Amino acid sequence: MHEIMGILKNRLHSYFGILAIISCLFLFAGNADAQVNAVEFGKNRVQYEKFKWRYYQTRNFNVYFSQNGLALGKYAAQLAEKELPQLEDFVEYGSQRRINIVVYNNFNDLQQSNIGLGIDWQNTGGVTKFVNNKMIVYFNGDHENLKKQIRQGIAKTLVENLLFGDDLGEFASNQALLDLPKWLTDGYVMYAAENWSPELDDKLKSALLSGDYRNFYQFAFDRPELAGHAFWHYIADNYRKDNVTYFIYLARIYKSLNSASMKVTKKKFKEVLAEFMDKESDKYYKDLRGRRNTPKGNIVALEEVGKNLDYYRFQPNPNPRNNTYAVVRFKKGIYRIELEDFGYKRKILLQSGVLDNQNEINPNYPQLAWDPKGEKLAVVYMKKNTLQMFVYDLVKRLKTTKQGLPEELDQVNDVKYMLDQNTLLLSAVKNGHSDIFVYKIQEGTLQQITDDVYDDLDPTFAAFPGKTGIIFSSNRPSGNAPNKDTVLPSDYPYNIFMVNNWNNSEFRQITKLTDVKHGNARYPMQYNTNHFTFVNDEMGIANRYAGFFTSKRAGLDTIYKVGDELLRNPDPQDLDSILKVWNKTEPDSIGYMAVTTDSAYAFPITNYQSGLQETRIAGDRGQVSEVRQEGNLKMLYKLKVNEDALKKRNINVRPTEYMKKVLQEEKVAKGGATIYQPAAVDSVVRANDFFQSEFANDTTAEIGKVMEPEQKEPEETTLSQAKLYDYRLKFSTDYSVTGFNNSVLMTRWQPYGGGSGPIYLTNGNSNLNGIFRIGVSDLFEDIKFIGGFRLGLNLIDKDVLFSFYNLRKRLDWGLTYYRSTVTNYDLYPQDDPAGKNYYPNKLFTNIYQVNLAYPFDRVRSVRANIAYRNDRGTIKTYPGDISSLMFSDTVMQSLLTHLEYVHDNTIAPALNIWHGLRYKIYTDINTDLTKNKQGKLTWNVGTDIRYYYPIYRNFIWAGRAAADISWGTQKIIYYLGGTDGWMWPKFNDGNKPDPDNTYTYQSLAVNMRGYKQNAANGNNAIVLNSEFRLPVFTTLLSRPINNAFVRNFQIVQFIDLGSAWNGAYNGLKRPSVSYDNPPIQVTLKSPGIGPFVGGYGFGARSTLLGYFLRLDAGWPMTGFFYGKPVWYFSLGLDF
Repeated sequence: MHEIMGILKNRLHSYFGILAIISCLFLFAGNADAQVNAVEFGKNRVQYEKFKWRYYQTRNFNVYFSQNGLALGKYAAQLAEKELPQLEDFVEYGSQRRINIVVYNNFNDLQQSNIGLGIDWQNTGGVTKFVNNKMIVYFNGDHENLKKQIRQGIAKTLVENLLFGDDLGEFASNQALLDLPKWLTDGYVMYAAENWSPELDDKLKSALLSGDYRNFYQFAFDRPELAGHAFWHYIADNYRKDNVTYFIYLARIYKSLNSASMKVTKKKFKEVLAEFMDKESDKYYKDLRGRRNTPKGNIVALEEVGKNLDYYRFQPNPNPRNNTYAVVRFKKGIYRIELEDFGYKRKILLQSGVLDNQNEINPNYPQLAWDPKGEKLAVVYMKKNTLQMFVYDLVKRLKTTKQGLPEELDQVNDVKYMLDQNTLLLSAVKNGHSDIFVYKIQEGTLQQITDDVYDDLDPTFAAFPGKTGIIFSSNRPSGNAPNKDTVLPSDYPYNIFMVNNWNNSEFRQITKLTDVKHGNARYPMQYNTNHFTFVNDEMGIANRYAGFFTSKRAGLDTIYKVGDELLRNPDPQDLDSILKVWNKTEPDSIGYMAVTTDSAYAFPITNYQSGLQETRIAGDRGQVSEVRQEGNLKMLYKLKVNEDALKKRNINVRPTEYMKKVLQEEKVAKGGATIYQPAAVDSVVRANDFFQSEFANDTTAEIGKVMEPEQKEPEETTLSQAKLYDYRLKFSTDYSVTGFNNSVLMTRWQPYGGGSGPIYLTNGNSNLNGIFRIGVSDLFEDIKFIGGFRLGLNLIDKDVLFSFYNLRKRLDWGLTYYRSTVTNYDLYPQDDPAGKNYYPNKLFTNIYQVNLAYPFDRVRSVRANIAYRNDRGTIKTYPGDISSLMFSDTVMQSLLTHLEYVHDNTIAPALNIWHGLRYKIYTDINTDLTKNKQGKLTWNVGTDIRYYYPIYRNFIWAGRAAADISWGTQKIIYYLGGTDGWMWPKFNDGNKPDPDNTYTYQSLAVNMRGYKQNAANGNNAIVLNSEFRLPVFTTLLSRPINNAFVRNFQIVQFIDLGSAWNGAYNGLKRPSVSYDNPPIQVTLKSPGIGPFVGGYGFGARSTLLGYFLRLDAGWPMTGFFYGKPVWYFSLGLDF
């Protein structure tokens, strides 16, 4: 043992030095311990902070929240309990156990979560993923959005339990039998969770009228969630809402959409889909009549968007004579802030993110704002989970200010300049509440303007005659709405409010300026002396409205501060009582606040065909900006509000067909008539009635009186009954694998077998084994346990695996133990002088491994593992023959060191179909610890690169390049030929390994179709694969396919090139093939291209009973389909 430690110590410095050199040269890593379809790539989650979790336990939910998220936890717990009964009634299924809701404070915190990373390996089949009644949501500053996420999560949990069952047996059977289109089930969840809205209606109208979709299936393929949601909304409108869940129920019972459709609609399913496209398109075409298509203004910018490209947060320069604008460009995970300064090259002010095919846009960042003069552009963004900002000077053309924002802010929803270049007006989240703040750039100070449970968004400074302040959009029901943690802000629509900001007291007057009931009023801004404008979608389309503002003095209020309490115009008895409570003789301070009665008369000033997407102030001379989209073009307009519309107030916006139905249902419910006509506008100015106020009866600003809400809380609330706990580890089963398997369970390297074959990398004498494997993790999937047992068909060969992973911090680590037992392994050469090859044997392999992984971002990481490996070969005796007892065990001991760089930005839109790039480059240094061989080294470097290019729908081209180079005093031999997971492999015994080389391990170089295993061998190998993968029926047919075998059926055309050679890495040449038929041996140059052996052919792929099967027919490149093909039947995904 001391000798071993001495060798390790002496070699340590050289190892790390060489490792560093190789890492720098190759800039890579990868998992060399897995074969082709089991190569582990995978996305990463980067942890920047440690989360401290607590949770509320209510009757039906466990709601988890972290630091600064107490308010969000309270909201989510109350909302979930409130919404659950309605969702259960709709789905007609009750929750059987508590649902876990994990609430993240913002999108960036969510990106750090390990939840949902998926199964730790690619399996050939037999996987059951459990419905663990768990959902994750995040807060983007808008409680309405959080409500939608929670409802979606509850609905998805109920639907999955309904469709697949809640226990293991029922789940596994239903998962295999029930196969509904994803757009249908996801759309059902969306329909259950979110009411149809003007925003959704506008999206559907734009999609159907774009001319991009000839039929429903094209629409569903491109935008599955919108198509599914719209379909169920259509069924509810035309065939009764009760039939929505009944349709799903029938589809589940009959296992047929056609049968369900005939039962509900008396039409075939495809006829219903065609009817949807026709009727909905006609409805929207009719709605366009009488509406204006374009604003009356100048187009400043025209940007083309697409599936993987978007432009948003257009910021036109407010200088009327300057058409410069800034915009955020998002493409495949990369954010760029681009400044278009005409006359100069488009400048990139900031680039962040990583190239990724997920197309998941951060809802909050980056944020942009011009100063009033149009000279400076402020940018707020997130960097490694910290809020940062910089100011770009358009005159100096450089960034003049760079700083971090106060840590007390969790996120920023919106940013604008106020009156000068040093003051920013923010809508930001602090402790789970969206409030308004004023930030001084130079001083770094933050002043909070509002502080309550409601969402205060889109703030902008306004100065009207007699009143200055901040106008903003909020979901508070009134200016003095109750501020209690039992209030659910999402119960109310957004309206426009005004708060005075010059009053530094802790009490500020908030006035409600609009009274929108069916939609939302957003993006307010002052337009001229008496008017402000905002966007309102209550008629079904987001149009611009104007509000005429007026303010009257209403008196003076006296504010007393005693301890932590504020008293407004208290009675003497109340003041004395509070003083006694605080043991004081007089108030701490006395302040005075001027009270005004503010109101506004709001009216529409545009009547567009489609809604406004964005709008900002574009100058101090009555200019605004508007962003609208037509097809794939986004247009930025800079314009003045129509002065005639302001004066005449004669724009009448009729409701869309959808809103007509909403209003009609509301009137029917109230027993009123269903008459649609715009309300008359009184433009006559009368004495003592300067304008029509929507708040004529509002008493919220009465002098000396604070209005308290009349509603009384119930004695017992969800919060009062909920229990608050600190989180302790809770474990549950994530998945199980049962059935047959031929994947590499742990390592692709086997002890060198002297050139015998065939090679079974499953560590047995068969490429088909029975397996049971289970994954268990804690609620947040930070701690994982994986255990597996595999048994060969001979019931003797077996593998045992146990792994532990800790993913809590950025540096992930784990431990793995693996044991394999193989009978009659080709451990001894045929000409063994002692004759050991004539005796039966058993090979025992034990591996103890430490795993490390450090992610740079979502797609890039460095991974390493260090392992001790022990292989022991034991000779067994024949009955009555004791001669074998003289043979001692053959023992091999090794220290394995592995380092890899992994890149993976792929997405998988369908089974065995990917888009994007993934690769790994790796290096291995193995040290022989066996007695008399101590210190002998095996070096290996390699790479595996895969690129997937979409051609049409899910038809793709997949390319792969893989190489391994081994050297040292002991080497690894690679046998070229065959496929990965080949069920019944054949081996070419004619190509003998180089007898002068000392090999310690062996592996395969695949795929090389058209040849048996051992078409060539050597310590170096390279393989190039090209595949065209065509999912036949889902690509060529526009109809739902319920059968998994038919839906996943793929035709593959492939070309394989490869080579294996001995000696140096630069000795690449086309190998020769030897045909051995003693006493004659024939050696021929292998057919191929250049230095590579070549093969080509066709294959078929699909799933059967949950297993992904591959059948290939390959020919060597000796001619055009010359001779009989070599057939390969394999299990496993990808190559």
